[in-house]
Amino acid sequence: MTFLKNTLANILLPFIAVTISAIIIFIEFPFLPQNISLDEAEFILLAQSLDNHSYIPYTQLATGHATLYFYILLFSIKLFGGTMFAVRLPSALFGIVDTALIYYIFKIILQEKEKLSQIVKTWMPLLLTILFSSMRWYFGFARFGFEATTVLLFELGGILAFILFRQKKSMRYLLITGICAGLAYNSYTPGRMFFILPLIFLIIDGIKFKNLLIFIIPIILLSLPLNIYFAKHDDNRIYELFFLQSEQLSIAEKTDFMIQNVKSVGSMFLIKGDMNGRHNYPGKPMLNPILGLLFVAGLVISLVRFKKGYNAFFLVYFVLGILPPLLTYPWENPNALRGVTVIPSIVYFAGQALLGMFYIKLPIPKRYILYVIFVIVALSAIYELRTYFVFQRLVFPAAFEIHPTLLQPYLDGTYDFNTKAI
Repeated sequence: MTFLKNTLANILLPFIAVTISAIIIFIEFPFLPQNISLDEAEFILLAQSLDNHSYIPYTQLATGHATLYFYILLFSIKLFGGTMFAVRLPSALFGIVDTALIYYIFKIILQEKEKLSQIVKTWMPLLLTILFSSMRWYFGFARFGFEATTVLLFELGGILAFILFRQKKSMRYLLITGICAGLAYNSYTPGRMFFILPLIFLIIDGIKFKNLLIFIIPIILLSLPLNIYFAKHDDNRIYELFFLQSEQLSIAEKTDFMIQNVKSVGSMFLIKGDMNGRHNYPGKPMLNPILGLLFVAGLVISLVRFKKGYNAFFLVYFVLGILPPLLTYPWENPNALRGVTVIPSIVYFAGQALLGMFYIKLPIPKRYILYVIFVIVALSAIYELRTYFVFQRLVFPAAFEIHPTLLQPYLDGTYDFNTKAI
């Protein structure tokens, strides 16, 4: 019986979770969105610019990027050619791996909750993972070629390793946490703050100095090429987007910008979301009514009970994830892409709200509550899939500007980044 339970929790259920995620991501892939965005086309040229050179940690092409993701993209282009499939495949594959990682994160966290029955501990990780993989905020970014799922891959890998370290006290998991944090630093810009999350809780847990070095050294080594570059050159992406470093703005103007950002970024969850058709159905809240209600309820629960379990951990993770859009110029917001790393925390908070149903004394068996949660997750998933595949697809022709047949200038290098001309 124990063997069957372990097989169910460790193999069959995560397989189901990954399969559902793969189906969502690969429906009509790679031809929905129908065209290529200008960003994706520029990324082809960016990736090709890295070929036949020694390692380049940062490039100012396409508004400026750390290059780790683009070396992966270069490999995909070399393997499959400069096609929509090649450009979008890495993001899609990482999106599927993210699903497996978050399943095991929730599984381990729930195993620590003594008051929950084993059937709840077995099935809730699957339901929360489906909630995660069916969020159009998430799977939308897995369906076209960008760094969102890559940074989440490194961050979720780091979180999983860190949770295992806290449980097992094995230094190998701490080393893996440091490696993942270093890789996140080299990916999409918000990933540069991820190392702060485990560092805070290592200090709170009272870790020994030598163990702290095991975490920090891989981060230093992996981030060294990028930091050497920044010591000699500005990060033009940070320079153009983050208003706090501007010397032309007064303190009053910066304060006003921050107030505007708090309003717009805060409202994107439930009121008015990202207006960019690549990121969202323009203006629609990033969370559907079901997920939004669960998020708010779970956030309140986590704030009230922040010392319990991993509430404080995911509250800090949420704050770190929301900082990038808060610190960019107001006219750039609300921006779902820069806030993409809040998604795991949102699902965690939603999970706290759903788990709260098991602590309420009801005159029905607990398994019926599980059935109710299954229906809630299914309704949320249907809402999200309908929004994306029925309504958001209508804005894709305008949001993704370049027909695939016009990719040739990006493949043969005749596109000029400076003039935006062929």
